[in-house]
Amino acid sequence: MSSTVMRHNFQVISEAEYVPLARRETAKVLADWGMSEEVVGTACLIISELVTNVVQHAAVLSPTAAVTLALEEQTALVLAVADAHPLKPKPLPAAHGLGGRGLFLVDALVKEIHGRVEVLPEDATGGKRIVIRLPLAPVAAHSRRSQTVRSPAVSAAIALPH
Repeated sequence: MSSTVMRHNFQVISEAEYVPLARRETAKVLADWGMSEEVVGTACLIISELVTNVVQHAAVLSPTAAVTLALEEQTALVLAVADAHPLKPKPLPAAHGLGGRGLFLVDALVKEIHGRVEVLPEDATGGKRIVIRLPLAPVAAHSRRSQTVRSPAVSAAIALPH
């Protein structure tokens, strides 16, 4: 079991104008952690989609979304968004009048890079937490204290702990 090396939690109001705030906070935190632009971009896309889904489908029961960003050792970047709505989302294979294919695309992206998507119950709120794990596999050490990590579609430069 991996231990969490870095974690950042924040709340976002479940209104459309706050989705860019979630994206900016995600980008800032991951850049501060030394993640590459590619990892930051992928994570921002995923967080934007998950928070947008809270706004569109859960806001009536969930006035805020709880966002968690975490780095598990050097093995995975974990992105999670929780809300208080009990219904679990499903990726749609085709766009329709009520929405697009955002979750379908996120699911395909996560599978492409051998990541994992879980929808877990949030007992405290009666809602759910969508947790995405993106693997980070070491490929080369470029200094004694720093290591480049890469997965098939996601890469990052992270500092190794002392």
